[in-house]
Amino acid sequence: MLFVAVFCGFLAENYRETIINKEKAHHYIQNMVADLKADTAYLNFSIYYQQLWSDHLDSAFQIPIERLKDINSQDTFYYHFLPYYCWLQPFIQNDNTITQLKAGGFNLIRNEEVVDSINLVYNFFRGLQFATDYDKTCYWDIARKAQALMDLPVPPKTIEEIIPKPVPQNKEIFFQYDKQAIHQLYSMIRNARGSLLTTINTENQYKEKVERLLTYLQKEYHLD
Repeated sequence: MLFVAVFCGFLAENYRETIINKEKAHHYIQNMVADLKADTAYLNFSIYYQQLWSDHLDSAFQIPIERLKDINSQDTFYYHFLPYYCWLQPFIQNDNTITQLKAGGFNLIRNEEVVDSINLVYNFFRGLQFATDYDKTCYWDIARKAQALMDLPVPPKTIEEIIPKPVPQNKEIFFQYDKQAIHQLYSMIRNARGSLLTTINTENQYKEKVERLLTYLQKEYHLD
């Protein structure tokens, strides 16, 4: 009888632990779904502004270097260059839940397909992170080069204030006309725009994977 009592107690404790672990796993998935929803919203935000900055850089790049001694051309260049100079808009992942899962939370999720699906998406993020880091390098190279050639303003406090409403009129922006240095600036702009377009493409791929994972987890765990 004593053996039966001990054994039943063991089974009850094991069952209790299984229920607790299942609840913890469910909680992790709920948090993961919340992170993925936030990532989707922030991806849309980042992609929109990165595309806008890319378009502006392209317009600035279309102005021939020889025309930059003309004040009106400088004003136009300033208008298109300023948004990129003032505000870099990288995507920042919500990584709290994935960090917890990697620290031991994955052991609580018994469904291997769920674990594989989560890892597939977050492993893809490494490529996006590399692209984002390269965008930052391009930005700082351009910012330093531009500061050596142009009078540039203090960056605004919010992203909504970046694009100047009125185009500057008859304002000399370039304080030196070093043709070689300006050629370098243009090459950097070309490279930065190409990098932005690559990042946008990678972000769209990542967004598709995030949305598929989100749908899968919501269905698998009966979440809204």
